Amino acid sequence: DTKVAVAFGMVAARRYGTDMTLWYGLKGRGDPYRTLLREGITALLNSYNSIQFSYHPLGVVTHMNLALMGSTRDVLHTALHFMRANSGAGNVSCKFTSCN
Repeated sequence: DTKVAVAFGMVAARRYGTDMTLWYGLKGRGDPYRTLLREGITALLNSYNSIQFSYHPLGVVTHMNLALMGSTRDVLHTALHFMRANSGAGNVSCKFTSCN
């Protein structure tokens, strides 16, 4: 039941609130910020699961927060980068059930 605010910090807490869990965030669709959250959470989990993943855990958090402080275009751009990494572009693909 880890909270988004705990995993991603104060910038994410301001955007998503302090009560949203990572599990709930994985279900986000239809909005650029929800898409970023879904792909960011998946990238964070992948980064902890494999040292071959395209992003280091701290890099996922950093990119997520930079996108949230930027424009909607930055949000979409970062979400796309995470989506590509989560799909296996680069070194390793997502191995979690929610990715299938």
